Amino acid sequence: MRTLLLLALAAGAARAADELTVYELLAPSTHSFDIIYDVTATREGAPYFFNPIRQGSVATRERVIDRSTGQPLEFETVDGRAAKASGFVSPRTADDAQFLRVKLLKPVPKGAETRIRIYKTYTDAPSYHESAGGFVFDRPLGIKRNVVVLPQGYELVGSASPGIVSTGADGRVRISFVNDRDDQLPVRIVGRKLP
Repeated sequence: MRTLLLLALAAGAARAADELTVYELLAPSTHSFDIIYDVTATREGAPYFFNPIRQGSVATRERVIDRSTGQPLEFETVDGRAAKASGFVSPRTADDAQFLRVKLLKPVPKGAETRIRIYKTYTDAPSYHESAGGFVFDRPLGIKRNVVVLPQGYELVGSASPGIVSTGADGRVRISFVNDRDDQLPVRIVGRKLP
């Protein structure tokens, strides 16, 4: 019994480790950032994956692919009431919540998983805005692995949460975060324009 419990915990940790969100900040004046979200659907028999659209954010330019085949997946935006009716989101979900409902290529098989990638652009002035000579990105992040890529021509001034700072091949600064909490990681990044 203990071995089964350890295997279940290890499988859950592996799925959480597979989740990754990359936030590519666009020009601060746009209040927009591109998101690439890798996630694994594991609920047996699930024909859909529900990705919440954060309240206050406007989502555009969405597209979804199946990561094992590269095939595009069908999706639509639904409210919390429709998501709850599916039985695949919490019954405590607010009726006016918004979700991207992604139709998987086939329902998740028993003992298996389906990996998908979601692309979208969020516009959200309260969480990403200009400041004197730079910008502030202030957004709690809920999944385990996150990367924030600064806009071209900006440097990092400060980060409220610890992260690993690197420079990508395109010269943009990247900050990688690991959320080891049971809730959201409070991420607040301040950047400034290079002279």
